[in-house]
Amino acid sequence: MRWLIVPITAIVAVLLWAQEGEKKVPDTGLKVGDAVPAYNPIHVAGPDKGTDTCPV
Repeated sequence: MRWLIVPITAIVAVLLWAQEGEKKVPDTGLKVGDAVPAYNPIHVAGPDKGTDTCPV
């Protein structure tokens, strides 16, 4: 009967850890309705190196 203590304890620990993970929602990134900022790439190689010239 003692051999059941470790597996049962591990199962309970995993279940408690999984429940705690559901409560936390990350508060990062854009929210629905937010304006998307402009993307301004800077070239690191090629003829336009060091500029922000539009590649299109």
